[in-house]
Amino acid sequence: MPPDVKKVKALQLNLEGLLRLLGGSSDDKQKFLEMIIGITTPMEVKLINGQIDALAAHTKAVQTGAKALQTTAQQIAKRR
Repeated sequence: MPPDVKKVKALQLNLEGLLRLLGGSSDDKQKFLEMIIGITTPMEVKLINGQIDALAAHTKAVQTGAKALQTTAQQIAKRR
């Protein structure tokens, strides 16, 4: 199950606040951000994978519907 989008957004906002509080040089902020990205990247991958799985399921459903429609159209054409 993909992570809650609201939680991901909250994490992004919290991270932004932490970077502001951190102060220091841009290098310090970059190092801190790289550590956080190393932690959050797997979550983003899980979120993306969940979306891809959902899209694949919808695509399969559309394919099934299209095949059924084609079969029905062929049956109607044979009756004429």
